[in-house]
Amino acid sequence: MLEKLVVIVLPMYNEELSIPLLRKMFDGDFPLPPSYDYRIVAVNDGSQDDTLQLANNWARENPRLVVLSHTQNMGVGQAILTGFCEAIRMGSHCVVTLDADASHPGNIIRQMVEKSDLGADIVIASRFTAGGKQVGVPPLRQLYSLGARILLSLFFPLKGVKDYTVGFRAYKTSVLYQALSQSEESFLKFRSFASSVEILLKVATVANKIEEVPLVLRYDHKVSPSKLKLWLTIRDYLKLFLLPQKSCPLGRGLVIS
Repeated sequence: MLEKLVVIVLPMYNEELSIPLLRKMFDGDFPLPPSYDYRIVAVNDGSQDDTLQLANNWARENPRLVVLSHTQNMGVGQAILTGFCEAIRMGSHCVVTLDADASHPGNIIRQMVEKSDLGADIVIASRFTAGGKQVGVPPLRQLYSLGARILLSLFFPLKGVKDYTVGFRAYKTSVLYQALSQSEESFLKFRSFASSVEILLKVATVANKIEEVPLVLRYDHKVSPSKLKLWLTIRDYLKLFLLPQKSCPLGRGLVIS
């Protein structure tokens, strides 16, 4: 029986302090469902520290790791998109994205892949579903997350979605490919962290089922500086509401261009 491939995409920008924690998470025996294998795609997004060197050192010691690099910083969305394209090229069955700052626990990836295998086109690791929570998140960031959740759920109601802004997700590769193929212009319009919402909304236009698993976000484990530019991201969220929309099986209106 041929193994199905899971590709784990790690967008990296100035993550030299996080790489030792990521190695502890992913090196050795990484738990996945039977009949699954995995590769890790680390996308260095024009880092100005030793991220690229440390990632290349990691790749030399872990044959499952592939390192791609942007010559300049292009934003988290473009780093994820680069990872998507590599995952499609690899012939993957499922693509998992998560933050490279060690705040997302890798041990729930197995549960996400299992839900994908059972029919979910997108699986979200959610802070807001039963059993999910945030630890060590500053009050302003918590308020921002709550406000974004309320506004996005009002403007873009998606069945099964409570956490719109988290970047920890599993996508069926076939659904990603379909969403990317249908984009007549550039797939992403935003460079900020609003691109994470944009990706969800665009992929959801071709998805039939989205599920969530509980995420305990450990912000207190984060060792690298935050890359979130709060007011820029809020501005881009507001711009999302002005983009053309398209109906889909999961909601009344979604961003498509």
